[in-house]
Amino acid sequence: MGLIIKLIPVAAILALLFMRKHMLLAGLVGGVIAMIIGRMDIGTASGMFIEGVSNMLGITIPILYAAAAVMVSEAGSISSLVELAKRGLKGNVSILAGIVVLIQGFATYMAGMGAGNTMVTAPLIAVAVGAVPEVIAGMAIVSAVGFTTSPASTETVLAAESAGADVVAHAIAMRPYTVLFYLIGAGLAIYGVYKRGSLIEDKDDAMKEEIDDVSSGTLLMRSLPSIALLLMVVAGSSINGVIGINLISPATTIIFTAILTVLLTPLDSGETSDALIDGSRFILTTLFGVGIFLSFINMIAEIGTFEELAALASRVPEGIVLPTAMVLAFLIAIPSGAFAAGVLTLTLPTLSALGLPS
Repeated sequence: MGLIIKLIPVAAILALLFMRKHMLLAGLVGGVIAMIIGRMDIGTASGMFIEGVSNMLGITIPILYAAAAVMVSEAGSISSLVELAKRGLKGNVSILAGIVVLIQGFATYMAGMGAGNTMVTAPLIAVAVGAVPEVIAGMAIVSAVGFTTSPASTETVLAAESAGADVVAHAIAMRPYTVLFYLIGAGLAIYGVYKRGSLIEDKDDAMKEEIDDVSSGTLLMRSLPSIALLLMVVAGSSINGVIGINLISPATTIIFTAILTVLLTPLDSGETSDALIDGSRFILTTLFGVGIFLSFINMIAEIGTFEELAALASRVPEGIVLPTAMVLAFLIAIPSGAFAAGVLTLTLPTLSALGLPS
């Protein structure tokens, strides 16, 4: 009976999410029910609310990386990289499809989010190879894996904190899986275009003419900020080990990338600064919303709900627990608009209580 009562807040949240209500409304209802069940006073709940938001907004490294990635995207660095790939692989559209999918994945990994980068890369991919289903599926795979394993994503922060691990260390541990699924996504895109052929239509608009007028050398120069950012994010610690000093850090990564953006792209120093600041908006907004939702989940955790669930789940084979959690997360994602951070906030506490590794 005690478990059933403690499950009421979680059941209320899930019900509201399936009714397509806002994540914060669902969290509020669940949190209030948890307060009533646990006889939690307002002072304690208020402290947990503030702690949830401050913890999320205090994760600075993902914010810095995400802002820098948007900055180089605004400067045209990623689009220049795509155009270079198109020119270098002229006539071999199947390989080009795989490369542009990888570029989408790299951009997502740098920024820690898929939606903003897709707005930039999807039209470019459509121009490069057309709306090939396998290419779209490949983009979806690399985007999902990219923003859930990136050191710049909210999802990685949640997973790392749930496992009690450092964010960067967690991202490094997940990197082999990221590489594997990136290769799967790229391979799927290559296969799709090879099988179906390019679905591109000839375009003679002004934008295409403008791009064609830019030399390959200029495109290479403009693409360097995004390449440098990716290298510093992915291989910064290795570079430091080779040179013997800690030159590459989150702070210097942002500074070096901004300098390259000013020197090598059309953006001047003022525009680069504005792009960097604007680039932080998406992840800050997301972290703020997740922090509020997490505070309500913490109220539910305070009454022992997730420990009870973990005790129940520990009685069944571990091989069943994880697939069940994955199916549950998928079902929750459908009504919640596939908001991965919110889904993880609901499912990770129980897995963490079970002691499962990240």
